[in-house]
Amino acid sequence: MTIRERLEAFWAGERPDEIPYTIYHTKWEDAQDDPSWAQLFEDGLGLTFKEYPFRLEHKDLDVIQREAVENGRSVRHVTWRTSRGEISARWTDGWQEEHRLKSAEDYRVMTHIVENTEIVAEYDSFGVAEQRMQPYAVTWSMVGRTPLQEILVDYAGLESFSFHLFDYEEEVRQLYEALLEKFRRKAEIVAAGPGRFVSNLENFTAETLGPDRYEEFLLPVYEECFAPIHEAGKIIGSHYDGKTACVKDLIARAPIDLIESLTPAPEGDLSLAECRAAWPTKLFWSNLNASVYELPPAELHRLVLDRVQEAAPDGRRLAFEISEARQENWRDSIPVVLNALKETRS
Repeated sequence: MTIRERLEAFWAGERPDEIPYTIYHTKWEDAQDDPSWAQLFEDGLGLTFKEYPFRLEHKDLDVIQREAVENGRSVRHVTWRTSRGEISARWTDGWQEEHRLKSAEDYRVMTHIVENTEIVAEYDSFGVAEQRMQPYAVTWSMVGRTPLQEILVDYAGLESFSFHLFDYEEEVRQLYEALLEKFRRKAEIVAAGPGRFVSNLENFTAETLGPDRYEEFLLPVYEECFAPIHEAGKIIGSHYDGKTACVKDLIARAPIDLIESLTPAPEGDLSLAECRAAWPTKLFWSNLNASVYELPPAELHRLVLDRVQEAAPDGRRLAFEISEARQENWRDSIPVVLNALKETRS
């Protein structure tokens, strides 16, 4: 099987000839000219690309960007200016230091921006991407984050978001409702568009919300908005790369087909065996913890096979990926994983 055929079998809950193993293109592109990749792809590694099948069209919005070098560091300032007011954010050396939502008024401005944004289908980019793909590459369709995760991850940041839920509850809920209307539209576009697998890039970890808010803000969105995607015959996976134990029963109820970037301890708090017991029919696209790539080759080889036995003793519903980090020793460690997975061949 090619990596595309393996992933198709994995998504269908069938048994591929061996457990698939992929890497995000964002974890590859800075080293893409290295000749070592050719052999890794020949040996079965897959490369995943992400395409949004829609674009955002804004009204009453000017985006002003300014880049500078301050104290030897690269700094980028972005201001979003509207007739309702403006908000701003700041990045230093690529890391976001200041988020755009810092006050109740900022939430009102952001809600104005969202309400004056149209979501427009744009399928051409997906088709172009598929045509240019090498045999070892696969394109995903992206639906984006659900509303509360978008506020938390993209607009407020975890620390401030935790205070905002209490201090600006009304404004948070107003922005949530505006984003939910747009997310419904995104789901409709994705459902009608190309691609078998749809990624819901939540970046979820349970300690940021807890079970009560998961049940109030996430589960109903999954139940409503994933329905048209399923009706179109697609598989949808949510990027849960952190802790999940306190919401495992809610995840079991959620209409999520696949848990993507699923990571055991220390990043997560469930083993793959515990995940399989909690979610017997869900697909796992599991991230191998960055630290395990530093193990001696024999130990890494054994760990991979142990995790296969935990999550997929029948060879079904499991794939591995590099989604969070690419270790410096990748030229040596990735072949160890690929060789271990050869032993899963049916």
